Amino acid sequence: MRALEQARRAVERATEARDQAVATRDLVAKQLAEATGAGGQRGRITAGTLVTRDAYRGELRSLREAADERLRAGEWALQGAMDALTAAQKQMEQALRARQATERQRTAEDKALARRRERRDQAATDDRWRPPRR
Repeated sequence: MRALEQARRAVERATEARDQAVATRDLVAKQLAEATGAGGQRGRITAGTLVTRDAYRGELRSLREAADERLRAGEWALQGAMDALTAAQKQMEQALRARQATERQRTAEDKALARRRERRDQAATDDRWRPPRR
């Protein structure tokens, strides 16, 4: 039971991390799109402005690559957590089936014992003559 709850919490954490990585990647992609679209400005563009803009775009590209890597890692962690959750659920189901089988076995043994007692009690109170057992 504890393993199942831990697996569920791990799935939640991995989902949150992946969602955060998606949001970060989308924000960086939006900033990169805005920086790329800013090239249509009117007027004179100096070499310094071009260098600064290229440096900013390069920084945004590296941030996007890092965000993509975090997203891949988050998806990998989420997949691992989902696998662990599935394994924990299977283990719980097996334990439940084993418990049910044990209960069925115990119930069958109790019924058989009750039948034997009933037959013995019936035989003890029966007035008919029986040959002695050998």
